[in-house]
Amino acid sequence: MDSPVARFSRRKWIQKAATISGGALLTLSRIHAAIAQKASDSVKVVDKPGYDKVIASHKGKVVLVDCWATWCVPCRKAFPKSVEWSKKYADKGLVVVSLSFDDPVKGQAPEAVKKFLIEQKADFDNLISSVDIGGEGAELFNIPDGALPHFKLYGRDGKLIKQFESSEEKEVTHDEVEKALKSAIQPK
Repeated sequence: MDSPVARFSRRKWIQKAATISGGALLTLSRIHAAIAQKASDSVKVVDKPGYDKVIASHKGKVVLVDCWATWCVPCRKAFPKSVEWSKKYADKGLVVVSLSFDDPVKGQAPEAVKKFLIEQKADFDNLISSVDIGGEGAELFNIPDGALPHFKLYGRDGKLIKQFESSEEKEVTHDEVEKALKSAIQPK
């Protein structure tokens, strides 16, 4: 049988462990909430000049733009890879930007877009086109046939290096995008 001192020590240890665990969970919860808030708050509705300004703001970095929409199943499946690359290659000079083609609601990002970005932990520049992809958006943003998903890769000088186009015959592969971005982030 345990002595009263041993029981007291064990109880104190359990209380301390519970306090520490609770604190860690609270911290993790706050971090997740901050990421979610940033993903939700940072969705900016942009026209083509606004988009160009965001790309130019990252001069000196390699920029990968993921053009997507919540109604596009292949886009939603591909998006986690963009989030992964944003973390994996950030220290090598990669910046990821997302450009949604969901229709803004009263000049704001729809809740479905915000929710998706929060779920994906998309902690980077998240844009939404003010111009419909089916209208003039495809032409303005140079997305052939308005086919999504579509990726654009910009060099450190801000110039477009490569586009990755989808079509009915061909879907963009993660391997080809990653190969190009790895090449672009290599020091010259």
